[in-house]
Amino acid sequence: MAKIIIVGAAHGGCETVNGLLAANTDNEIHWYEHGQFATALDWAPADAEKERLALSQQVTLFDQTTVTRITPATHTITARNQRGQLQTDHYDRLVLSVGSLPIQLPIPGAELSGVRSIQNRASINELKLAAKSAAIKNVVVIGGGYIGMNFAALFKQTGKQVTVIDVNARPFSHNLDSEFTQILAAASVENGLQLKMEERVTAVLGSTHVTAVQTNRGQYAADLVLVAVGNRPNTAWLRGTLALDSEGLIETDDYFQTSVPDIYAIGDATKVRFTPTGT
Repeated sequence: MAKIIIVGAAHGGCETVNGLLAANTDNEIHWYEHGQFATALDWAPADAEKERLALSQQVTLFDQTTVTRITPATHTITARNQRGQLQTDHYDRLVLSVGSLPIQLPIPGAELSGVRSIQNRASINELKLAAKSAAIKNVVVIGGGYIGMNFAALFKQTGKQVTVIDVNARPFSHNLDSEFTQILAAASVENGLQLKMEERVTAVLGSTHVTAVQTNRGQYAADLVLVAVGNRPNTAWLRGTLALDSEGLIETDDYFQTSVPDIYAIGDATKVRFTPTGT
């Protein structure tokens, strides 16, 4: 029997646990999540306790506990719980599903209330509630990629005035060729979105809560600002322990094993092989 520790309860960690349980092995599983399992696994409030009880009969759950260090020489991890207490745990195999963090703009006002980003399922649910709020009338979305444009459409559908700002010449510029983006941009404008392309945000304005966004070309009223300019791997704490590439992505082999034996990694934080080229 092996003791397996999984770090992270988003898609990768969840699929790992499901796979282990489906294999019906005698492995001992310890599962760590820095947030709340109920949020990460999207348990309905009415069913959360029942879901937790059923899962905990097979897996030891460490809710709101952040893994801060891995010591490969002793096959141990160090974690900090919600009370700030440190604890260590031994593994035979370790699976990292540590995900990514939203990139924050290094501009004045980025810390104001009303400036949001998407970090997890909880932040998505908060934005969905904000879309229904009568107090929010003007929304500025910084970033015209998949996440930014999808939430811009959601806010527009709920009656908000929505402005999308991007430094690139067209929305979805990193995802699609111009033949496609011309059609999508035209449809977005026809449906009421304001697209401000080739503009750079220089500041978020307001005293305690956001009131407007300033760019190099103009100023736009805002009761809510969504920053969706990309993500970076949540791996700074792993540097010096595992091999990372220049962007901070975890290097893995064909079996998702990292540079350190018995440690595996999956998900957004890993360097993924591109199937068409094999690189």
